[in-house]
Amino acid sequence: MTFRLFISLIVLWVGATGFCEERVRPKLILDADTANEIDDMYSIVRMLRQDHFDVLGVSSAQWFHYLGDPNSVQASQKINESLASLLGRTDLSLPLGADRPVGKPWGGTDARDSAAAQFIIQHAKSLPDGQQLHVVCLGASTNLASAIKLAPEIAPKIKAYLMGFRYDAAKRVWNKSEFNVRRDLNAADLLLDQPDLELHIMSADVSGELKFDRDETFRRQQTMGDLGEFLTSQWKTKFASSKTWVMWDLAVVEALLRPELASERQVDTPPENTPRKVWVYDHIDVKKMSDDYWRVALEGG
Repeated sequence: MTFRLFISLIVLWVGATGFCEERVRPKLILDADTANEIDDMYSIVRMLRQDHFDVLGVSSAQWFHYLGDPNSVQASQKINESLASLLGRTDLSLPLGADRPVGKPWGGTDARDSAAAQFIIQHAKSLPDGQQLHVVCLGASTNLASAIKLAPEIAPKIKAYLMGFRYDAAKRVWNKSEFNVRRDLNAADLLLDQPDLELHIMSADVSGELKFDRDETFRRQQTMGDLGEFLTSQWKTKFASSKTWVMWDLAVVEALLRPELASERQVDTPPENTPRKVWVYDHIDVKKMSDDYWRVALEGG
């Protein structure tokens, strides 16, 4: 083999390898109840400033209260649109989610069809064999559960990450009395009951360890331009008296992007659900997750 031919083959191999890596980048949809609290926004910032996953879209999730404001999903949608613009991602799909939980207050699995549910179905079906669509639910899992109810055949093609529940690892006991689960218990149960769905859960017990100090956060965000001003104004508007905030949802995103910063184990589903194994996170490295977020947020990528 001549030297020139050898170099040509190396160039072709490098080009083909780069092309292959780009093609197989995992597809991901982020589903967020962004207007509910403030940690969703930090999760969106982190997820949209990485290149490991191909983020197909950010959908809006409801946190409907039967005695409260019925327009929660529209509020989340508005903030999602603002963040996408501030992050320079006007190309990003932002499908609107369902405005009510799955089923009825007393139970049931009737799907809540929406643009978000159809977006999940469309992209799960479009994946070739051997690939899975990552769906990360930062709030109630209404949109994902509805998608699977409407198209059960997509369940094996999805790798789901949920922020919710509480789990006592020592006693191996579940507690569903947690905000995201309570906003749509029917959806949570539907996902637990899917034997073909790969399910990873970041419990409130574990994610609750990740906290940001308000004053330190505001100081750092002063260097982030319009995005930093937006994040600071949202904190001041919603939780002005809170000197710290638990970054529940950021813990899920960091664990997914930096798996070495978290550990998880397989456990049995709750006794009232279909017997099977699901993954539950049991530890996160709080300092390294915080450092990672600020490194990316302050550098802009």
